[in-house]
Amino acid sequence: MRSLRVSVNVLLAAAFLAGSLSLPSGADEITTVRTTTVTSDGLGVPLVTLSPGGNYVVIDPVTGVMKGAYDPLRGLVGSSVSPGFVVVDNTSNRVVATFDGGGRVIALTNAPAYDSLVVSIDSRRAELERMIVSGRSANNFGDVTAAALREELASIAAQESAYRSSGRPLNYEEALSLANRLNALGDRVVPYMRGVTVTPLIGSRFVTSSGNLVILDELTARNMRMQRRVDDEYAAGRLSNDNVARLKSQLNEVSSLQTKYTRNGKLKDSNSKTIVMKLDKVQTSMDRNIADINAKRSRIGIKVN
Repeated sequence: MRSLRVSVNVLLAAAFLAGSLSLPSGADEITTVRTTTVTSDGLGVPLVTLSPGGNYVVIDPVTGVMKGAYDPLRGLVGSSVSPGFVVVDNTSNRVVATFDGGGRVIALTNAPAYDSLVVSIDSRRAELERMIVSGRSANNFGDVTAAALREELASIAAQESAYRSSGRPLNYEEALSLANRLNALGDRVVPYMRGVTVTPLIGSRFVTSSGNLVILDELTARNMRMQRRVDDEYAAGRLSNDNVARLKSQLNEVSSLQTKYTRNGKLKDSNSKTIVMKLDKVQTSMDRNIADINAKRSRIGIKVN
């Protein structure tokens, strides 16, 4: 047995959106110091002992539904754990562990990816490839957009190949990372495909930040997706510099207002509705900007993606 003293610097503001989006739970840098112990189950599989003073919750990553608070001493309060559920550190929003078949907390890297998730990952890659091909054939987007989408899909495939290069199966952390990237790519492809929807492989509140899988509240996650779409639309030539500056400023203002309204990690229903209305307004403005630029491009003979 060996004890590990871990210092974690968590920047709750700007960590998720390259300096622009702050999390509702706070906007200051918080340094936490905790001591954890890593032991073996006797079969060489590390078991993770969480800090007794930590603040943890258990979440089903497939649905994104929280199963309850997790007490390292008493376990999942009011319910029981299942393999595949993940433990999230509420201080940093990071996914820190999962469970084995005996209900013991283990590192994500030491849990094999479930066959159903691996099959879903491979199927989604193939599905997105077909959508990109059909979307380009139908002139839903142009060559530049198609190339960017294919490049991201190829990058995901290369990541999976690298994981498998040693000949071992995917572990759970790797599978969740791939699923999250495919979710993000699906968010970019689906808007071009009229009447097409896809079900996220894992909950849409999961995002990757600085190489770590984290979970955000629904409103923050939506804000983040909108920020990323602004970047994608600008890269595709459907938003101007002025559009981007204004839209991102509005999204940052919404984020700041959400932080102001948040108390003990929660929003009143009335405040939540206000944030939703403001995000809807920004979304409408973005769609109008895109339509205006597409109309101008069409009038001067530039193909509209």
